[in-house]
Amino acid sequence: MSNSHTLASVWGERVRQHHAQSEAARDQMGKAKEEDFWKPIANKFRADPRRTDDSLVNRLLREVQPDSTVLDVGGGAGRLALPLALKCEHVTVAEPSDSMLEQLRIAAGEANIRNVKAHAASWENARVDPADFVLCAHVLYGVEDIETFVRKLDAHAKKSVLIVMFLDAPQSHHSHFWKAVHGEERITLPALKELMPILWELGFYPDLEMLERMSAPVYDDLDEALHDLRFRLYVAPSSDKDKRLRQAIDELLVSTDGGLTFKDATSRQLALASWRK
Repeated sequence: MSNSHTLASVWGERVRQHHAQSEAARDQMGKAKEEDFWKPIANKFRADPRRTDDSLVNRLLREVQPDSTVLDVGGGAGRLALPLALKCEHVTVAEPSDSMLEQLRIAAGEANIRNVKAHAASWENARVDPADFVLCAHVLYGVEDIETFVRKLDAHAKKSVLIVMFLDAPQSHHSHFWKAVHGEERITLPALKELMPILWELGFYPDLEMLERMSAPVYDDLDEALHDLRFRLYVAPSSDKDKRLRQAIDELLVSTDGGLTFKDATSRQLALASWRK
């Protein structure tokens, strides 16, 4: 077996183990698997398409021209697709979540953006035309078959592939809560640090650009923290695990001027990995 397959298989096994933990916790909660995981929080992924204070958007806008086409893989509610659509000729969004696509349609309608076409499909099943630029932001963390996924990104890019990720998976700051609630170490998802060697072994040699450093998430208040952590940790209200979660919140969250954040949390480094065809 070649080294590329070894690296990809290690990635895939880590993702599978992470998902298996989540499924076991959901089963213990007595909750059926949601067909659309993002439905409860999809509205939080919208943003003003005309915002000018988003460093990532401003960086991506430097890539495209008025005659450019963009394919946004896992584009969600259009946080990046809609700002790009304001500058380029056309944007295609491949997104499996119906709730995310509904938020995309609402946001596009409110902004009177008409040059975005959505495909309700996972990237593995999507049948879309190639585009000048293929963008994939914060999607790869949970992809098991990373080699096939990345090769399809490359095959659909006429000019360039743009991958936006954190160096470490954004879910990592929940790990201490997972252990406190479920009694086991959380298997964290891989991220860009693990992806880069796989890309090299696959024959892709991306430019790597460090973007902004971002702080850990901040909750406005205790109610917001409890609601979000219940959702992410698969905890039912008033259960024994809920009691452990409330205790963990007292121990693992700290008050700041902006609200509640994770104790001893480090900042998250956002990066752009890109290669031209």
